[in-house]
Amino acid sequence: MLLRSVLLCLSLFSASCQYQNTLMPSWQQDTTLIYNGQAAALAQQATTPHLVARAVYAAPGHIEKLLAKQDDSPAPVQQLAVMGDGTFALGFSDAATGQFLDVQECGGMLFVTGLHNQAYRIHIQNLTPMPLDLAIGIDGKDICTGREASWSRSSLRVAAKQSLLIDHPPHGKASALLFGKVQGDQALFETHPSGTKGLIQVAAWLSRDAPSVPGQTLRPTQYPPLNLLPGDQPVQYR
Repeated sequence: MLLRSVLLCLSLFSASCQYQNTLMPSWQQDTTLIYNGQAAALAQQATTPHLVARAVYAAPGHIEKLLAKQDDSPAPVQQLAVMGDGTFALGFSDAATGQFLDVQECGGMLFVTGLHNQAYRIHIQNLTPMPLDLAIGIDGKDICTGREASWSRSSLRVAAKQSLLIDHPPHGKASALLFGKVQGDQALFETHPSGTKGLIQVAAWLSRDAPSVPGQTLRPTQYPPLNLLPGDQPVQYR
């Protein structure tokens, strides 16, 4: 009987360790997750973006063809669309009227209806309690440098729970962001950081100078059976 109890405890302890070890570190705002204490530091130094949001644009008539080729269920976007895991929301508006453009979300991408040479604005809302570093590529060009787009941190930044409005490229003499003339469907399938004509990519990282986040011990409902935890008891970040 004693041996059976010991084996049961060891089994529970092993299951607890395995459960804790399979949880991936994260710095996001989701308060239902358990973190291991190193996530924020790793994310601050990461070179790979935490999230890359993709939007394709085209004129009326052609954007419908791209939606059909995506072969998914499109849903209309009301102003901003929450992208990926909820790190930020993304939207597009007409620069002249301020009205949000016709945008549909389909297969994890945004499909923006825009006329050739129409001036537009990009809206980015940070949904996390931490500042974000951004990089934006439009038609294969980095919005800050004008050179070939890449997924590298730029000077763009959006503060915690704040919004960023971009209506012109910081580089060069261009006074506005303008939609180009899009033909074909290359933008729909392009996944390279450099992008292509008709594709807008917004990459986000946890800012390098983000404040350290204080830890909070586990809630009672998060403890495994018999309170058996590995030695490196995790903490939860808010």
